Amino acid sequence: MNVEKIKNCLGRGAFGEAENFWMEAIEGSIRPEDVQEALTAFVAAGKEDSAETLGWAMMEQSESLEPGDKLALAKAALLAVPSSEELRKQTADLYKQVHGGREHFDAIYSSAGLESGQSPKRAIRTLDICLAIQPPAHMANRFDGRVIRVERFSGLGEYEFVDEGQAATLEPKRLADEFDLLPADDFRVLQHTDPAAMERLFQKDIASVLISICQSRGGRINSDDLKDYVVPKYIAADKWSSWWGRARTAAKKCENLLLEGKTPVTIIYHSQGRSVEEEFAEPLKKAYHPLDYLGVLQAYLRETTTRKAEPNPEICRQAVRGILQRTEQCLEKLPNEAFEGALSLAAARSLGVETPPDAPKPAEVLAKIDRAAGVIAGLSAAELWPIALQALREHPSAGEQFEQLLRLAPVEQLDAVAAVLVELDDAPVVHGAVTDALNDAVHNINLCLWAWAGPGVEIPGLPNRTTILVKLLDLLFDIDHHWTGDNDARRDARQKVRSALSAGGYKSFKRVIEEIDEHMGAVVKTKIERTDGLAQTVSDKMLHLLRQKHHKLFLEKKLARWEDERIIWTTQASINAREDDLKEIRDVKIPANAKQIGEAAAEGDLSENADWEAAIAERDMLTARMNKIKNELAAARVIQPEDVPSNHVGIGSRVRLRRADGAELTVGFLGPWDSDPARRIYSYTTRLGQTLMGKQPGATLELDIDNKTAEYTIEELSSVL
Repeated sequence: MNVEKIKNCLGRGAFGEAENFWMEAIEGSIRPEDVQEALTAFVAAGKEDSAETLGWAMMEQSESLEPGDKLALAKAALLAVPSSEELRKQTADLYKQVHGGREHFDAIYSSAGLESGQSPKRAIRTLDICLAIQPPAHMANRFDGRVIRVERFSGLGEYEFVDEGQAATLEPKRLADEFDLLPADDFRVLQHTDPAAMERLFQKDIASVLISICQSRGGRINSDDLKDYVVPKYIAADKWSSWWGRARTAAKKCENLLLEGKTPVTIIYHSQGRSVEEEFAEPLKKAYHPLDYLGVLQAYLRETTTRKAEPNPEICRQAVRGILQRTEQCLEKLPNEAFEGALSLAAARSLGVETPPDAPKPAEVLAKIDRAAGVIAGLSAAELWPIALQALREHPSAGEQFEQLLRLAPVEQLDAVAAVLVELDDAPVVHGAVTDALNDAVHNINLCLWAWAGPGVEIPGLPNRTTILVKLLDLLFDIDHHWTGDNDARRDARQKVRSALSAGGYKSFKRVIEEIDEHMGAVVKTKIERTDGLAQTVSDKMLHLLRQKHHKLFLEKKLARWEDERIIWTTQASINAREDDLKEIRDVKIPANAKQIGEAAAEGDLSENADWEAAIAERDMLTARMNKIKNELAAARVIQPEDVPSNHVGIGSRVRLRRADGAELTVGFLGPWDSDPARRIYSYTTRLGQTLMGKQPGATLELDIDNKTAEYTIEELSSVL
């Protein structure tokens, strides 16, 4: 499949021609990656319906393929057109056909949620990773790199694993969210399975170690990060210098590794050892958008510098020609992309590459765009921001646009945007924007994180870091409980906040701890303990730092069982019933509700659609109910018969009481889910229960039973269980 032809046709609006190229291609052999790239281009061009139809045509054409090959194509199509319910169903059917006989398939499949509204990207990741796990297997955390050993898949639908010596469990979806499967010969696996082999790798085959580390880091790692990664876990601190010297030599001799820069040195992995021109010929051929060409040009020039070779003028001309052609194509109908093209040409000039003198200038193109701030905020290439901000200074409404950009820009660009506003005597605008952002943090995450990190420009009157810390912890709660975007965006937002809190070795958090008193420390401690969105490692580290400064906060008095509000004591039968309720909501009611929402939405105008509004309201109610049950189950503990006290009233006690007039009655106390007033079984959390808890036989006290207050004496204790 010639994806570039299809993308070029779409770029100039020749949609019928693009579809013809697709239909010709699917008659032969096609690769899943080409399928996804081509269909994604159709969607980006506003032809989502066509993309879905073309995907189905491909699946019809692939009937003769093996089921596994068909599944690969179906996944690629669904990832490109995630809104297609038909492609989702086809993919689901093929998963069942290919993997349905696998042990635990049903549980893994149910957790992935491919047929119950989960985003295709997340559902497919869950299935592909979990179906590839063959316990015992090792996995690496995607965020902090720690390695776990997966032991088995339990009957409760969770993976049991060992993490730093501690046993833990995760459901399949959560496991796939946080971990990647490692090959058996990865040095991180060998550390656990064959330490001697791992040590030999670090001493005798350093190149393979560097390749493995680079592959786990997106293809590159600098020497500072490498040192933090291997010392002292794999290399003793006093051995680092000599090992790094040998590592540099090994990288220079390896045709798949390149060294770039001086301080720090960056190690770059290339899957194939080729000449620099050969290496960049294919990326240059595949480039389509201006930023694609610029990225290839920048990488090419870096590589020639690293190899101390002269850049090939023709490679540079091809890149500039590609940028210019696409920019000119977009000037009329796609000004946003034309602006990226003008920026790319300016960036190329700054690199010493010759560009046509009459090429479009960034300021000229930007002046024709109404939402200039939004266009700049969408720039993914950080190196283009200085050029873009300079162009924005020349915009007819520069001040207004910079004010808008302050609320849209990524964290790393906010210093530059704020500096311009301060220069324009608009510092109060920055102060007001930060204040507003902290009051609505879930919609202004970047500004909040910028304020937490500490602006690089002086803005008088900004809230102190303690206030911002509390807001960030509240933000994590809102991300978990009040997020309205998709789950991938939720996960990314959660990770951004976690990373900000732990940045620089928890530098900002340490400053807060040094400044706050014990009372505020107690507030921070409670917030951390109750914030589910913090990763366990981050939460533990923050509490450790807080304990070092305010250790008295952690000297808690021992609570009686019935006094500990963090635990719900109950029977196993009630836990089972609660789990059945959760399963009913998760596996039956929520999928049925999702279907209702889809059917109601298909009726048209949502503003006048009562069925749709009712279905959305029911979804919110079901989600809240499901989360409530999950939180309660996490706090639940089983009352064991041997734990029922015999010398005082406790949870599980049956109490025989005698009234002053001689009348007797018997009451029992279990958990809040076990209450049965008809049998005089009450929750230990009730007023009656809390009054009697801890009392011994012979005690006389005033009790309100059946709405009558009288004095009762405890005559005898036994067990309800």
